[in-house]
Amino acid sequence: MFEAGSQHQAWLLIATTLALLTVPGVALFYAGMVRRKNVLNTFALPILALVLVSLCWIGGIVAVDRWLGIGNMAAVGSEAASLRHVGLALSGALALALVAGGVVERTRCAYFLVFGLFWVLLVYGPLAHSLWGSGWLASIGSLDFAGGAVVHISAGVTALVASILIGPRRGYGRTEMRPNNLPLSVCGAGLMWVGWCGFASGQGAATMGTVTGAFVAIQASAASAALAWTAVEWVQREKPTVLGTVSGGVAGLVAITPAAGYVGPLSAIVIGIGAGGLCYMVVNFVKPILGYDDSLDVFGMHAVGGTWGMIATGLFASTAVNPSGSDGLFYGYPYQFFAQAVAVIAVWVFAGGMTYLLVKGLGIVLSPRVGEGEEVMGLDLTQHGEKGYS
Repeated sequence: MFEAGSQHQAWLLIATTLALLTVPGVALFYAGMVRRKNVLNTFALPILALVLVSLCWIGGIVAVDRWLGIGNMAAVGSEAASLRHVGLALSGALALALVAGGVVERTRCAYFLVFGLFWVLLVYGPLAHSLWGSGWLASIGSLDFAGGAVVHISAGVTALVASILIGPRRGYGRTEMRPNNLPLSVCGAGLMWVGWCGFASGQGAATMGTVTGAFVAIQASAASAALAWTAVEWVQREKPTVLGTVSGGVAGLVAITPAAGYVGPLSAIVIGIGAGGLCYMVVNFVKPILGYDDSLDVFGMHAVGGTWGMIATGLFASTAVNPSGSDGLFYGYPYQFFAQAVAVIAVWVFAGGMTYLLVKGLGIVLSPRVGEGEEVMGLDLTQHGEKGYS
């Protein structure tokens, strides 16, 4: 855990509080990008993800403590370990909230809750154990400082598989689906940016020196990714969009997540530039070519950004920045690169395969999407009986 001392306990409390901002940040970010008739439903799904995972964690249903070998929170007897518990639950809630972005505007609320319960138990839990506990990926030296693979690759791959199996929104590719309120998305991205400082730098067994370095790396990566996305978009479309700038910032946050405690500022800038360029290309070119309807580009932002971040950790992790690797040991290039690549492949295969089985299995007893009339009317009214806009 963290070094002994009240300052570390205080930082864990602050970091956990900051991390909580990421889920409402995701809700705002996503709600601004959907159509007016679905804005409340898009707010609801990430918040329900937070509620669901929090209660599962408290009730021991998901048993994150068992997967990670931490033990029951009541028996921990350590404030740091208890807060670490909360951080792990928030990571699971964030991952599920991200999954929602891939299937909004056509998915039943009840289906999302049932799917989410099983997904956190069968996908997030085992992956967290594998990389953050005593699982096989941790044992071979794979590094994931705060969830590049556990949270972002798993959520992005899940969103892709689920969106393909559930099917596209009616009219996708034929009718315009413009964002309803981009200022909401900008505010959401801002909350995520602030929350990331707690989410990414408050994870793992890190000293305060490592935490400080992680802060700098997070800011460097997010800023450089935002500028890279803006520059590419400006060249291609002759005008930079605000949504593009904040999307680039989010891509940089995702990519630095696995590397934050292991790389210096210059490496973080390189990671950010790569994330901005790669995610822009996938969202704006690969997705239209392949034709899948990942509603809010969870795959293009999180699976792609997380994959790049994991691989970049193998390239740029330095003992000069973090001699111990916090949760493990650096093995040096090229072995560290190999360990990171193995983790990426394993998470892609596991998350994708389990999601396929979950969607197919649940589909036998519970329809995943609303009816055609309900989708046309909008999910705010048909799923919640409310209107976001008059």
